[in-house]
Amino acid sequence: MTDAAGSGLGPGVEYRLIRSRRRTLSLEIRPDGEVVVRAPLRAPARDVARFVASRRAWLDRHRNAARPGPLVIPTAAQAAMRREAARVVPPLVARYAGMLGLSPAAVRITSALGRLGSCNAKGGVCISWRLMAYPVEIVEYVAAHEAAHLKHLNHSPAFYQTLAGLMPDHRERARTLRRLPHVVPEPAERAGGT
Repeated sequence: MTDAAGSGLGPGVEYRLIRSRRRTLSLEIRPDGEVVVRAPLRAPARDVARFVASRRAWLDRHRNAARPGPLVIPTAAQAAMRREAARVVPPLVARYAGMLGLSPAAVRITSALGRLGSCNAKGGVCISWRLMAYPVEIVEYVAAHEAAHLKHLNHSPAFYQTLAGLMPDHRERARTLRRLPHVVPEPAERAGGT
């Protein structure tokens, strides 16, 4: 279920509310600047608004951060990037997962645009081929981040402690990633020569 909601935090602060069978609230800023709040199905609207208000400083800091415009990947380069991701990423995720005594059920390379990586409750890890446009330290960071989700499927303090065990400089790498351009595929109409 998706609801559009104004947060009541002042002019220009709006968010899209997505309700699902999750247990916790989360806040995300999409590459296009849209703020998305994910909430449990029965979370009261006032609790959601309070949650957003409590994250106002974080929201302002990250929404106002200067990030370069998108890096557009030509259609001709995308297949090679997919192959490179299929060669590099699964062993990298397996290595970090192995450091935790775990192994992913599967590592899939996807075309996801909203996020570079994800992990599901069945132990499946998905990584977008767009990750290959970034430096190797960012590729390693995303692989370690998703491997840590095999142990903690959330962003709790325990998750970050696990991630720090895999990659002590994960915070610096995350800051670097936030300063890099968002990677997008070339639009189909441009790729078609029009």
